[in-house]
Amino acid sequence: MRPLGRLLILAALLILAFSVSEAWGEEGKTALQFRSEAAAAGEFITLNNLAELPPDLAQKYGQALIWSAPPPGQFFTLTREFLTYRLTQMGLGGLVQDANFPPAIQVRQNGIVLNSEEIAAAYRTYVQQQNPWPASELRVQVLPLEEQVLLPDSQFKLEVLPPKGQERFLGEVALEMAVLKDGRLLKKFRVNGKVTLEQTVVCASRPLGPQTVIGPKDVHLSRRDVTNLSQRDIFTTEKQVIGHILTKGMGPQEILTSRHLDHKPIIKRGEEVTVVLDQNGLEISTKGITREDGYLGRTVRVRNTKSKKEFQAEVVDAKTVKVTL
Repeated sequence: MRPLGRLLILAALLILAFSVSEAWGEEGKTALQFRSEAAAAGEFITLNNLAELPPDLAQKYGQALIWSAPPPGQFFTLTREFLTYRLTQMGLGGLVQDANFPPAIQVRQNGIVLNSEEIAAAYRTYVQQQNPWPASELRVQVLPLEEQVLLPDSQFKLEVLPPKGQERFLGEVALEMAVLKDGRLLKKFRVNGKVTLEQTVVCASRPLGPQTVIGPKDVHLSRRDVTNLSQRDIFTTEKQVIGHILTKGMGPQEILTSRHLDHKPIIKRGEEVTVVLDQNGLEISTKGITREDGYLGRTVRVRNTKSKKEFQAEVVDAKTVKVTL
C-alpha cells in the first residue's frame, strides 16, 4: 500500500475515534443516577423520567423512548437487566457503563386523563353549530371512548376536526378531535355519538282508516323523533291536515306525513263553490265558479257568478272557499 493511502486510512480512523470519544467518552465517565421510583407524563417512559441527567445529556438523549407508560393508577416495574439491554439496543450503551442502577424502577403514570364531560361538550357544541335546527330540538348522546385520552398536563386546547364529505349531522355521527398545545398536535382520537331530531308534529289521535276525511278530533300535536323523516313530509299544525283525505290507514300516535294524504285536488276546475267572505269575524256567503283545480289549504282562482270578477280564495273543503277581508 502506498504511504499516502496509509496516511488517509490512519486519519479516518483518528477522526472516527475522536467522534466516538466525544459522543461517549466523557458521557460514559459520568455516573448517571437512576431513580428507584419514577413518574411518566404521557404515553411513553423516557430516559428523562428514569435518570438524573446533566443538562447536556438531557437535551441529547432525555426524550429517548424506553417503553410504553402504564395506565393511570397502575405501575410498571423495569429491572436493571431490562434497562441495560434496552439502552444498549438503542445505541446508548455508553451511558450505562458507570451508571448507578437500583435493582428495579417502579414507574407510575403521572399524566391526566382528558375529562369525558369536556369531550362531550365539544362534540355537542360542534353538532349544534352544524345543524340548522335549534339546540332545543336536538338530543345528542356521546358514546364512551374505547380508551382514555392521556395528556401530560392540563395546558391544552381541544378542537373538532371538520369531517370530509359529511353534510348531515343526524343519526350516527363520528367526529375526529385533536388535542393541541401551543399550536402543536399532541393527539387525535375518534368520538362516536348519536344525534336525534325531536320536533312537535301532527300525530293520529286514534285509529284512522283509508279515505277518512281528517277532522279536529282525529289528530293532535306531540313531540316525536323525526330524525329519519324529511322536513317536507311532516306537519307542525293541525290546520295543515284537517279536511284532507287519507290514502291509507293510521294507528294511534302514528306520525302523520304527506305520504298518508291524498294529493288529488278536492275541487275541480269549473265547479260551483260557496264563497265565504270573512270581515273581522262577520261572514257572508255567495257563489262562485273555480277557474282551476283546488287543493285543500291552498288558494284557488274563483269567479263571482254575479259580478264576473275573479279573486283568490282559500280552499276550505270540497264545496267551500274562503276570502278574508
